[in-house]
Amino acid sequence: MLTRDTLFMLKPGFEDQGRVCFCPYAAQVAGFLSYYPQVRDTLDIVELGWPRPRKPLVDLLGEENQATPILVLGPDAAPAPERVTIATHGEYRFIAKTIEVIRYLAATRGVPGPH
Repeated sequence: MLTRDTLFMLKPGFEDQGRVCFCPYAAQVAGFLSYYPQVRDTLDIVELGWPRPRKPLVDLLGEENQATPILVLGPDAAPAPERVTIATHGEYRFIAKTIEVIRYLAATRGVPGPH
């Protein structure tokens, strides 16, 4: 059971088809977190490898919800602000779209949001 909001992202520098890559969506969230490091302190962050299945996510959200970045909300999570969709799988609530993850974190942590 998660005790607070947990952000799952791909580790930078993963290998796919003989190339070393990074996830541009994870980079966008990492950039936001570098702008506002105080937000990072409010989360658990789990970096995952490229290959599927991504067991930590599959265990929480099922095989159909292992794309990243994804924010799995803790039991005391704030309600969704405007333009953020919270999905559910079993007992877990989560946000699966990158821009919505950033909107949620900005709105619920008191920092400026995206334009």
